[in-house]
Order: sequence, then C-alpha cells, then structure tokens
Amino acid sequence: MDQLLTSLWTRGGWFRAFTPPSSAVNDTSSIASVQNEPPKGTPILNISSDVLLLIGDYLDASDILCLKLACRSTYALFPQTLKTMLPGQKKAVLPLIEKDHLGRGTFYCAHCNKLHAFQPTTGPQATLADTGERPKHGKCSRRDRFSPLNNPFGLSYAHARLAVNRHLYGAEHGIPLANLCIEHSEQRDKTTIKCSTSAKMMDGELFLRRTYVFAVAETDVAAFRKGTGARDFKLCEHTSFFSGSSAFQQYIPELQRRPLTGGYNLVPCREAPGSCGLCLMDYDITIEPCIFADSSIKSWKIVIRATHQLGDCRSPEDWKWARFTEARRPHLFFPNRPNRRGSTYSPGMVQKRWTDDEMEACAVLDGPESNRGLFGLSFFS
Repeated sequence: MDQLLTSLWTRGGWFRAFTPPSSAVNDTSSIASVQNEPPKGTPILNISSDVLLLIGDYLDASDILCLKLACRSTYALFPQTLKTMLPGQKKAVLPLIEKDHLGRGTFYCAHCNKLHAFQPTTGPQATLADTGERPKHGKCSRRDRFSPLNNPFGLSYAHARLAVNRHLYGAEHGIPLANLCIEHSEQRDKTTIKCSTSAKMMDGELFLRRTYVFAVAETDVAAFRKGTGARDFKLCEHTSFFSGSSAFQQYIPELQRRPLTGGYNLVPCREAPGSCGLCLMDYDITIEPCIFADSSIKSWKIVIRATHQLGDCRSPEDWKWARFTEARRPHLFFPNRPNRRGSTYSPGMVQKRWTDDEMEACAVLDGPESNRGLFGLSFFS
C-alpha cells in the first residue's frame, strides 16, 4: 500500500499542487535537488483531509477500502467498511487482501465470498483435527471437490487455490504441492487399485498426474469386466473403465479388448494413449503379463497415468476447473459447456505438456554432459 501511495505522489500532476510549502528551499538549485530526492514515508498523507476525500470520490469501492487500510489516519477518515460493501465489491477487494502482506494465513472463499484461515497441513483427505480448521471453514474447503465414482481423491477448489497462491504470492499465502500428493488404495471387484498423485505448476497453471496401479489374475478377468455401473471406476467425471457406466459414452477401450484367438484375457499394450473429450484429462495405459510373487498365479499388471490440467484456479467458474469437478448438475441432454470440444486443446496436449516439462528438467540436471557419448566424445559435431 505504501508503494501505491508513493507512486501516486511521484507520478506528478495535480497531486503535487497540494505540496506544503517548505521554508528551507529558497533557490532554484535547492528546489531541483529536493525534487530529485526520493520521497520518504508516504508523502500523500501530508496533504489535507479534504484533498484525500476528493481523491476518494474518483476511486472504486475496493480501491477506497485499500486506501482506508493504509494507516490509522486514512482508516479514521473514510467511512467505508467491508460490511457496507455490496457482494460484487467484496468479490473485487477480498482477493486483493488475500495476496497482500496483511492477508497471510487466509484465502478467499468464492462460495461464501469471505476470507478464511488455513493451516499449512490443509489438503485432500485431511480431517479437521489434523488441520485445526473451524467446522464452517472446513465445510467450505470441502465444497466443489474432485471425487469421481469410486475414486475419492477429495481435492477441492480451496485446496487448488491455496496451492496456486503459494506459487504466486509466497509460502505464507498457501500450501505446498506436497499436500496434494497423497496415496490411497481402493478395493474393487477382484483387485485393489493403488492410487498416487503428483503435482506441478507450469505457466501459472496447476497440473496433476494420477497414477493407478493394479493387477488382475487371468482367471478373474471376466469377473473384473463385470464391475460396471455403480461398481465401476472413473478416471475423471466423464471417463470410466468400462462402457455403459458413463453417461458421456467415454471409457478405456484397452480394458475391453479381447485376443483375436478368443477368450476373456486382456491384450497387452504399452502406453496406449487416450483422452477425455470434455475435461482437460489425457491418459496412457500399459497392460503387461505378470506373476503374483506370493502365489505364482498368472496375472495382468495394469498401469494408468492420467494427467489433468486444472487452470490457474482463480475462479471456480473457469471451465478448466468446472469440467474437472462437474460440481453443477449436468444438463439433461448435452454436456456442460464450455468444454474441451470447443477449445484449442487437442487430444494428448496435456500429457505432452507434462512430458516436455520433465524432459526439460532432466536436460537441466544432466547439463552439457548429456550430449557426450562413448569416451567423452560429443555425439554432435
């Protein structure tokens, strides 16, 4: 705030017309030297209250409240308070306080249009006892969650916003990405799915990679494929393991493919790509034969890596986040819009962005030695 007021003063113009006269400056050279010196403190507060009130007439309600919070003098001068502001005005000023030095330890809740306190341990699947949050604040942090069918990750908009806040404003304004990287297991028919999460910030947007690893015995493949409907498992709100479980007719075809020779077995594949047509989710699936170490039973090991792009998480109305959670009731006849089908994000683009970032990180870690071949000779001439 001091920088804002100082910039208004040093900008020149009619602000300087109200500069109080100085008896110490008498000659032209002294005046020039004084004008070249940087202002100390907050010079705009040296002018009369009438001028400050006149300035306030040209400011928006959110700007007046920021000026009011500059110091005790301006706080007592302007009558505007947060309680007297309209909801739209609060929506404009509270995010400014959230990223300010005074807003440390708080985040803006878009659902109730208030600032809530948070703890550094806040994250998905964390209980109120673990985070120390108040019950009403915990309720807000658990709204608008990503929790597809039988895949209860529990990431809410508040968690995503806090993670991005830390990246944008500093450590005291949010939670680390490690709070989002949790592991859990989900019991399904004939198998147990182990879920893990990775998170990173790229170009100011939050990305998640959810990895699902499970094994199915060859004798249980037919029973595993019968786990449809309420027993199915979803990678996102639109894509399920098997057909018939998603209202959007999106599923993983590799899990239903059968050998050309007949039978119910799975067909091996290596990082077969796929994507969701509504949200920004790309995935690849690997199916390979394996043997259970404890029972020597022939089985299939399945690894699915789903990459999600959540956007900058500045508003829950952003379509990237809105399609991620689908908190609003889906339309009866067509998917919620806007969605991926009307965007410039082609299939595989999210997965490629994640992979390219990892390759860039490896190149930085390897350094110039990464281009050297046998006996230290360079591969490139």
